[in-house]
Amino acid sequence: MENNLPPPPDAVRGANLAPGLSSIIAATQRLYPNQKNPLQVTAVVKYWLGGPDPLDYINMFSNIGCQDGDHHWHYVSCGLSDLHGDARVHPPAPSPEHPSGYGFELTFRLKREPGQNQPPTWPAALLNSISKYVFESENKLVPGDHVNWGKPLDGASSILKHLLVAEDPQLETLNTPLGKVHFLQLIGITDEELKSVQRWNGPGISKLLKSSVETGGSLLITNTYRRGLFDIKPDARQLVDLGISQEGSNLCGMAAMISWTEPEVSRSREIKQNAQESALNNWESLARQCDRLIETNTGFPNRITFPKSISIACNLETAKFLPLCIQGRLRHGYHFTLKSILKETAVTFVVSQVAGTLVSPEKPFAAQGDWLQVLIKDSFLDEFYSRVIDVENNLVLPYTFQWPEQRISLTVFNDDAEMLHSMPN
Repeated sequence: MENNLPPPPDAVRGANLAPGLSSIIAATQRLYPNQKNPLQVTAVVKYWLGGPDPLDYINMFSNIGCQDGDHHWHYVSCGLSDLHGDARVHPPAPSPEHPSGYGFELTFRLKREPGQNQPPTWPAALLNSISKYVFESENKLVPGDHVNWGKPLDGASSILKHLLVAEDPQLETLNTPLGKVHFLQLIGITDEELKSVQRWNGPGISKLLKSSVETGGSLLITNTYRRGLFDIKPDARQLVDLGISQEGSNLCGMAAMISWTEPEVSRSREIKQNAQESALNNWESLARQCDRLIETNTGFPNRITFPKSISIACNLETAKFLPLCIQGRLRHGYHFTLKSILKETAVTFVVSQVAGTLVSPEKPFAAQGDWLQVLIKDSFLDEFYSRVIDVENNLVLPYTFQWPEQRISLTVFNDDAEMLHSMPN
């Protein structure tokens, strides 16, 4: 990746521009008519020639902001959509009505600091990293998605360590000769904001971030030096809880320390400490993985069993999400999956409204290999919630909840090591 501070080469702006690239440039020039020669980061060796960076170009514009948005740098990628139309990177779209390439480009807005004459290039490296994930995983991003980045976005000391995906508020969907292109903006968020996205949903948190200039305003500008949303607006926590109770939670599953057994036949789902082989050690949306568990549960009837009773074990961090599972998912007719971070074991809680499951009131437990479905009856929801709501406050761990009438037990361990030690070899 090369930072081209002079105007981009004439070949990029010539009369024979690739049709997809030409459409993106035209869109940005409508927004920035006085910035014909924006600063640009260019892939020295193009991706289709074996280069490491999947984006051909990242253009960087100076945006004066708006009434509730600061002066900032606006980064726009070129390469996730089909720029060339000759199949060198993306298969051609069947028609202009179909997505061009992956159907989107990425943008990022960074607050411009006083006296800053040139845009920092770390956001360009960030866009390339996220784009490389898309190319390698074939997982497309959509508004409301989040990326658990896990380190300061600026590589320094910022509390913004994760990303939220929203529609770019100023770049509209493009209808290009090579297909449709949406502009998806990445927004820097904190650890606590990420947890709220996971508990509620991305659009809800985006709306809260827009409510303060410091957290981005209507343009959702990333300010790496800002405070957290809930420090600026303490009442936002109540708004998140209200949103969960009214709308439910978009979090349909999470990576967890989880195991289950069928006591009657002593069939143990052993946990082996091999996190490097975990299917969840990547950025793929857990929502998509969990939905696929439900959607693909047929086709293996010989592998399906119906345990008469079940014993579930998890660590305290996993158990803390059970109230959300009940209030934000099950009460709204949605499923919730806890998928082991150590092996291909999963426990999916469902209610009667969830379609396509293997369970029934007569057979409330169904096992397909190491994946267990558990039907939580409507009459049991209140009791289930009342027992697990204070799991981190009032119990001496390890502790086992017993529900004999439901034929369910749940053992909560204090930490991973304690749980692993208790499991059979």
